[in-house]
Amino acid sequence: MTTFREVVEAWIASKEHCAGSLGRIQFWVDQFGHLPITEVSEDDVDRALEVLVSRGKLKPGRNGRPATSTGEPLAGSTVNRFISTLAGIFKYARRVRALPRSHTPPTRGIEKAPEPVDPDKYFRPEEVDDLIKIARVVDQKWRKMPALIILGFHTGLRVGNLLNLKWQDIDLEARTASVAVTKNGRPHIAPLTDRCMEELSRLRRGHPNELVFASYRNDGPFNYRTLWGKVCKEAGYEGRTFHWLRHGCGSALATAGVSQAQIMQVMGHRTLVASARYMHSNVNDRQAVVGRVFK
Repeated sequence: MTTFREVVEAWIASKEHCAGSLGRIQFWVDQFGHLPITEVSEDDVDRALEVLVSRGKLKPGRNGRPATSTGEPLAGSTVNRFISTLAGIFKYARRVRALPRSHTPPTRGIEKAPEPVDPDKYFRPEEVDDLIKIARVVDQKWRKMPALIILGFHTGLRVGNLLNLKWQDIDLEARTASVAVTKNGRPHIAPLTDRCMEELSRLRRGHPNELVFASYRNDGPFNYRTLWGKVCKEAGYEGRTFHWLRHGCGSALATAGVSQAQIMQVMGHRTLVASARYMHSNVNDRQAVVGRVFK
């Protein structure tokens, strides 16, 4: 059976690999070289990515010495290049029939590592409060925008998942919202806070199969964009997208000292690298605390 290492050696010999990718290729060979190419799983890739992130940047060794860790984290773009390199290996393996055409590569569905959240590209709690106050006045027809905003900020769910929630997905007793399939292809259960429950209680609860955020014109999801844009404009946040609420959720959790693993669970990320984008908030908050104490 063809091993991962054998496929990589053939790929390098074919000259199809990208220039400058040998270091990334070697990392994957170190992880999977001994395995048959058909047996490398999504879980194997997830574990390898955790190793990669934990390792961080490397300082090249001299005089035959191995490279050593600098202690600095890898940039999200660098992690993405590692993922792309691995995807290229499996693409080559399918082309030369080392894998069947029907084979699904273990890189399929893996979230790319994002860059750190721009400090001007996420909503802060006080800004969300502004949005809620304005939405209560501006939203006179649909009257569900405050609930949509609170659930977006407190659960971190993507707007598409929120708009497709049905009343049967809301468990009032367990205080949860269940999403059957998220962006990464997996189900997710989001806990609902007191404010989420309060906003949901303001809505008319429909048939279990009805959408929570249905349009007032039909039974389909509400086209929120125009109303959202109006609320943001009135609040002085023109141009911001609803997705900033999701980033705000992750940043608020990190600032409060929530661990990266817990943020990963709340946000529904598959890998630690995805939640790493919010950890700058945690670090900055701790730096501020230390600065106040040790002046």
